[in-house]
Amino acid sequence: MNLKQIRYIIDESMLMLKRRRGANIISIIIMGLSLLILVIFLLVTINIAGVISQASEELRVYVYLDDGVPKGISRDIQFRLLGMKGVEEVIYISRQEALSSFSQTLGEDSDILEALEKNPLPDAYRVKVKSDYIKGEFFEGVAQQVEEWEGVEEVRYGRRWFERGEKLVKGFYLTDLFLGLIIFLSGVFVISNTVRLTILHRQRAIDVMKLVGATNAYIQVPFVIEGALQGIVASLLATGLLAVLYVFTSRYIAGISFLRIEAILVFVTFCALLGALGSYTAMRRFLKI
Repeated sequence: MNLKQIRYIIDESMLMLKRRRGANIISIIIMGLSLLILVIFLLVTINIAGVISQASEELRVYVYLDDGVPKGISRDIQFRLLGMKGVEEVIYISRQEALSSFSQTLGEDSDILEALEKNPLPDAYRVKVKSDYIKGEFFEGVAQQVEEWEGVEEVRYGRRWFERGEKLVKGFYLTDLFLGLIIFLSGVFVISNTVRLTILHRQRAIDVMKLVGATNAYIQVPFVIEGALQGIVASLLATGLLAVLYVFTSRYIAGISFLRIEAILVFVTFCALLGALGSYTAMRRFLKI
């Protein structure tokens, strides 16, 4: 294919878009609305996954010390905790700091603490775990190991959350994957059929081109380019509508995040390929390749 033919194909693709402007606009709107459902689902999934990830990162292991444990043993416990695989940070919390924090949590009801004769809370170490190690099995292993150390009274890490939370998270991702697949296939079906209907209106022009001796590739390429352009415009339309919904929703729901520019570029590229593929498969039927 020489430069003259390439130029013709590009010019023909642009002319095809201009000649049937109304039909193309309707096709793009239908495709854009279908893609909007998909991109809304993606945004909701990303935000829920972010909340789950943030909640997981806030989990800590609390190592409570025996009353009157010597400073040397307490310091040894801290160094041993820091030396454990997967541990990122170890912070000492004295019983006075723990009681003060508990008093702030109670707020107006903190007066009940004045009835205490002594501070019942123990000294403790708050252990932050690296994000790659936030798993129930890892926390359970740390708890079982540390509880055997001298000077350690108890280890807590939110066992109930892991027993129930991990199941809920897995259930969410499985459900999300299932729904996402349905929405994706529905979007592909709508877009493919929209492209096919667009090409149906041009069947006579395709037949004329075949009669004058045009090759299949010569006929097909302008339609594929047109389908890709429709996919790009439809994806930008869906992204624009999503941005409007995001601005409106963010007024009432704080902390939600929008799609990153990288994700938008991937989405636009995907829609361009989807439009091109829809045109290609539709043309195969008419050209009987």
